[in-house]
Formats: sequence, C-alpha cells, structure tokens
Amino acid sequence: MQTIENDDHPATEGCIPVVPVKGESAARARAAAKALGCDMLEGGAFSSPYLVVSETGAWLEMAGSQVRIAFDSATMLHRRRGGQNELLGRAVGVKASRQPSVWDATGGLGRDAFVLADLGCQVTLCERVPVLAWLLQDAVSAAMVSGHDQVRAAAERMTIRHCDSRQLQALASDVIYLDPMFPERKKSAAIKKEAAMLQRLAHTEDDAQALWEWSWRQPVSRIVVKRPLRAPILGSQKPSHTLRGKSVRFDVFVRPHDDTPIHQTGE
Repeated sequence: MQTIENDDHPATEGCIPVVPVKGESAARARAAAKALGCDMLEGGAFSSPYLVVSETGAWLEMAGSQVRIAFDSATMLHRRRGGQNELLGRAVGVKASRQPSVWDATGGLGRDAFVLADLGCQVTLCERVPVLAWLLQDAVSAAMVSGHDQVRAAAERMTIRHCDSRQLQALASDVIYLDPMFPERKKSAAIKKEAAMLQRLAHTEDDAQALWEWSWRQPVSRIVVKRPLRAPILGSQKPSHTLRGKSVRFDVFVRPHDDTPIHQTGE
C-alpha cells in the first residue's frame, strides 16, 4: 500500500479554500481541509484556485476551469495505448528485461509518472505543492480500487511524497525525471488554463535550473528532462541523446559510473 509522505512541510503552506459539493456529505471535504491545514468554505465564487471535494472525488477549480487527476479516466485509458508511451519509456530506459525505478522530481498531475508505472517502473512522485500532493494521493488511492486490472497494478507502483526534491537525495532510484513548467510551450486553450492554475498554486519563480543542478548532484545512472521541442537544453551538459515527439522532446543524460561529467556544450 503506497502512502503519502510529508517531508516537514508546514500544513498551511500554499493554502487554498476547500469546498464540499452541495447536497453531498462534507466528511471528505472536512478531512481534506484538516489534512491541508486549510479552511473549508460553503461554496461561493473565488478568483484563485480552490479544491472541490465530493463524496467520491476531488478536483481543482478556478474561473470555471477544472483540473482533475484520475488515472482510470477515459483520457488516461486512451493514453495507455498511445504511441508516445514508447517514447517516454525509451527515454527512461524501459526494456522488456528492465523496468528502472524512477524519481519524478516534479510530480505535478502525475500523468507521465502513471505511464511509467504502467510500463512496470517503480515511481516516486515528489510534489511540493500541498494540494497537488493530496490530489495525487487521492488519485492513487482511487486507482487502487479501479475496475481495470492494469490501472490497479500501476497504482501499486506509485509512491507520493509531499516534498521539495531539491532538499532530498534521490536514493534507490535509477532515473531522475524532470518536467518543469515552461511558459514558452505552445499550448491549446485548455492546457493554457490548466498551466495557469498550476502556476498560481506554485506561486514561485521558474526553478528549472535549480532542479537541474540538484539532479546532476544525485547518484543516479540517468537523468531525463522533458522539454518543449525547440527549447534550449537545460543545464550546461550536452545530452547523451535526445528523443523527439511532435511537440516535446526528451533530453537523456546517461551518467558514467564514476560520475565524471558527460559532454560539455562549450558554452
């Protein structure tokens, strides 16, 4: 059974209102508000993100837009059969005989992490925003009782940690996976709204470079960075190789056993 681990983050950090669904029991909403150290409010209009909690689910909402994490949703079930899974799997080094352990340093909405778990990897998701960590754990718990065998199996391979990866060491992992928020990505209107909500929750500066520097100090054999297709390389090292999709690419850094830096870009 995978459980959320709270790494000494104050419960009040990044608090947002918790709102129960009208006409349903407010028990889960009260439990969520207590766990997050946030106030539970009875409805109303909010200009900033808030957490809606029903008897069986939960989601983020802001200005009429919703963000849900549901690993057995129709979208995620469709993605399980998508060709991009092969690209992501190849990037982290998945083979028929090898499913590496992955430290997802930027957990976010957990979609790539679920795909990797579905491919057989043990995945630790680190998310520093309290409500996102709570939603991730809620989604994993729901996935564990899914009617789909594969979804349940993948959920068993996922561990959620409420933490800032940069304060920890990526122990017992073969691969670090980074997918920082990059405002330069071209996005659909729906994805732009989702990204705007997540950025409001994070309320911090772009820390991609700091995440990269932390990753390079870790004793792992591979680092994978997800980037917009035409974005510059993150960090001062040249990737060992790059895998390109239609809109994103995966820069792969294979680490030598002696931790000697790989190829310098010359910049």
